[in-house]
Amino acid sequence: MRKFTTYLFWLLFTPLISFLCWLFASHQLTQYLNIIFYVSFIFVIILFSLIIVQEGILDPTSYGFRRLKYQLTNKKHKDTLENDDFFKPTQAKKSSYFVNPWIKVGFVFNLLYLLISIAISFII
Repeated sequence: MRKFTTYLFWLLFTPLISFLCWLFASHQLTQYLNIIFYVSFIFVIILFSLIIVQEGILDPTSYGFRRLKYQLTNKKHKDTLENDDFFKPTQAKKSSYFVNPWIKVGFVFNLLYLLISIAISFII
């Protein structure tokens, strides 16, 4: 049931937000398609960046900078950072990551809305 409500939410959320924006603009089909395109594009960018952060893709970069900072510190500060796991990391990534399911569902639905709006705009 929870999966169904997540699907239903993302199925209706982008068109409803677009419809509310369309009410304050000129009432034409092309204007509605443009608004759906912009809204879904914004959501795709936001949700994709959330997926990147939650999957730990940037962890090796952070690991490299933390190791470099540890290596470039002077001896006096190295003694204080010796037992710190953050500034002297031992591994680049965690063994497993958890990405919230609503983020993936929202990304897929908004990507579909983005592609559908592009396809319909070429048909018109």
